[in-house]
Amino acid sequence: MGDSQKAHELVHNDPDSVGEKDVVFDCPSCGKSLVVDRVAAGHALACPQCGKEVKVPEAHRVVTLAEAPETQKLQAKPEWEQELISIESAIKETRHQREEAANFHRHHASEANRLEVRIEKKDPSLGKDAADSHQHQVSEANRQKQRMEKLDARLKELEAKRAVIQVEHKE
Repeated sequence: MGDSQKAHELVHNDPDSVGEKDVVFDCPSCGKSLVVDRVAAGHALACPQCGKEVKVPEAHRVVTLAEAPETQKLQAKPEWEQELISIESAIKETRHQREEAANFHRHHASEANRLEVRIEKKDPSLGKDAADSHQHQVSEANRQKQRMEKLDARLKELEAKRAVIQVEHKE
């Protein structure tokens, strides 16, 4: 029995009964939807509708997030360890945000100081909006400082949670 004949026997009559080991594709000649067992991938077979020879494409299986190896490893860990991993991730992200806020604070404070010096010296190149611009820079610097304080509090809270879990499970 030739490859074409073997592959033809693998065509399902019912496209609603698609399984994990099936390849679904359309006949390029007539457009009929075909469901073929995965072992037929790469073989040629006759389309049951139009009779033209069709090559079965390679099977490509999409892995869901739940099936991903990383997810499987994480789910295999005890709940406390999953929580610890989540807390570590949150600490890392919060530290990053804290650093970003600190950089913005430094930038706005520096700009406010430069404008203040230029205003005091009555720099003629300053426009009439210099005072407003200075106030805006001061306001932004203060806003970033408040953001830093909130992030510091969040970090303290996350680190305390991490410490409790580590003590409870002797890491």
